[in-house]
Amino acid sequence: MNRAAILCACAVMAACANERNDAPAVPSAKLISPDGARHESPSYSPDGSHVAYWMPANGDVIGWQLWVANADLTSPVRLPATSTIFGAQKVLWSPDGKTIATVSSDFGAADIVMFPSAGGQAKRVTTGAGAEVPIAWHPDGDRLFYFATNNATVSSFVVSVRTGATSPTIAGEKLPYAAVPSPDGAHIAYMELDGSKTTIWAADSAGKNPRQLTTEGFEQFAYPFLVWSPDSREIVYESRRTGTADVWVAPVDGGPRRQLTHDVRNDFAPAWSPDGKWVAFISDRGKQTDVWAVPSAGGAEVRVTDTPDEEQQPLIWRPHSNELTYVTRSQKSALWEMDLADGKERRLTPDTVRTGFFDLSPNGKDVLYVINHGGVQDLAVTPITGGASRVLIAGGGTVANPTWSPDGSKIAFASDRGGTVDIWVIDSAGGAPRQLVNWPGIDQAPVWSKDGSEIYFQSDRDARLGDAWRVPVAGGEPKRVTTNGSVGTPFFGRRGVADVLVSTLNPKGGQFGISVLSPDGTLRTVWDKTNAFAYGFSPTGDSVLASVEQPDGKNLSMILSTKTGAGRVVLTAKDAVGVWSNDGKSALVFSGTGGASDLAILTLADNKLRQLPHTPDDEADGVFTPDDKALVLRRQQLVDRIASVDLSKVIGGNK
Repeated sequence: MNRAAILCACAVMAACANERNDAPAVPSAKLISPDGARHESPSYSPDGSHVAYWMPANGDVIGWQLWVANADLTSPVRLPATSTIFGAQKVLWSPDGKTIATVSSDFGAADIVMFPSAGGQAKRVTTGAGAEVPIAWHPDGDRLFYFATNNATVSSFVVSVRTGATSPTIAGEKLPYAAVPSPDGAHIAYMELDGSKTTIWAADSAGKNPRQLTTEGFEQFAYPFLVWSPDSREIVYESRRTGTADVWVAPVDGGPRRQLTHDVRNDFAPAWSPDGKWVAFISDRGKQTDVWAVPSAGGAEVRVTDTPDEEQQPLIWRPHSNELTYVTRSQKSALWEMDLADGKERRLTPDTVRTGFFDLSPNGKDVLYVINHGGVQDLAVTPITGGASRVLIAGGGTVANPTWSPDGSKIAFASDRGGTVDIWVIDSAGGAPRQLVNWPGIDQAPVWSKDGSEIYFQSDRDARLGDAWRVPVAGGEPKRVTTNGSVGTPFFGRRGVADVLVSTLNPKGGQFGISVLSPDGTLRTVWDKTNAFAYGFSPTGDSVLASVEQPDGKNLSMILSTKTGAGRVVLTAKDAVGVWSNDGKSALVFSGTGGASDLAILTLADNKLRQLPHTPDDEADGVFTPDDKALVLRRQQLVDRIASVDLSKVIGGNK
């Protein structure tokens, strides 16, 4: 799950405080992973002797694979049946350390598997048509809590490892929710989602006698659901009641809640120390995300890391110690132009910036792109022929999915610069950004109407998952387009095509499907037989490139008709589709495994692949120029390393 927030004077002052002579020293961290590694989502065994972690897959699949090693990462072993197409997933060790549960895409999009931690064959635990993700073990070591997509919603369940019996966690709960058992097994905490309103509840061990602990509607559990204090008396959560995220604690008996962090930036991903006296969290109050800690009873917040790299969630305390483990990311990324005739390349952005999402102007002369600073982002435009970039937006919050209007005069984007994520627009020539939508929930993924007069977007307001809305670019009240509450992301369009391509949740089986939204509000299903994810609209809008779950559970790239849903497989499991060319004759393909992909061009008439020049970098994304003679692409080098820091001096040596 990605976070960003507003860069302002208060955070600059907080960062500068660490440079003063009277500021407490930041403890030294230890890098466990080797140089150049891609290690993510570590999880310790109950005794702290071993660690599970994910690495990019090698072989004939694209995705991630699970490994288990000693705590110092020696003697690593790859576990079978644990490849996932959804990135590094939650890993759960059973209370006795003998069994591991996690997500696998080997049998479908996302199923739960279990296997002996000492090695052995994986056992498939769930077989739903949608996606199932584990949340927590019950302390009895038999019951596993998980959530699943089903009936166009997300619900929480518990399954017995011994008998295989499954039942809802909270009997009679009709709203989407995710539930977590307390360490002593006496309570269940759950997060209830009522459209954009999220609240925290607690129930008894049987999931009965529910009681509401928060009422504002801006509270949520943080991934990976490490919510319970070790003594089972309190729950830690994130609240956006002030506009940005802060860390709060609520007693399970319903006593007064405590706000632990008070910065104007986002503080998130809280994790209790083993003794329950401290809470570690991630904050973007600097120019990158860093780890901080605060006494759980309340008090001064203490900086734990301060480097140019970005610390990633989850934060994991090593059992029976004061050692905090996290993933630290270093990233280099830049935009390039590649001539498809001779393979010659030209760099468009300098080494000094880290580029993110980008979009090519309608006339192909300019590229707008996001500059990442960790907790804050800029928006810039650069000529494709070379020259200095123009910064349109400097700081102030996030910039997500910026996209040119059909005539190139404006740029729409989503941003939390107003507190919550909303839709904004700015003139491409410059000026102040203008907020089109203001809502406490999340409004995201802006898509221009064909004539440029309106912007479609996906919103969680008044919906279980989300719906499509639209708002006039000139200003005015947004209007709801769909009403079934099953519209999610991806949510995108294509210049010159009136329809919008959306992800939908199948109301019968819970599969992630693909639908087309017409300007008149008609939502037409393209694919809902199995899980599928769309990646590219054809120039005429009559077809879509997608990753589709096959009858054997594997995911392959297909071309699907947006009118009939009929399709054909076009690539093997180690290749993934990208965007369509403008003449409709070919498509961009991301080819290769092991964490870095190369580019290829797929000729759609005969399914022939032409590999483009290989580089050691990861080709993250790309688009064709209007004449299809060149590509604008983004290359990146990502290094994710597991690190740990001993906080004994910070938290007083408690164990």
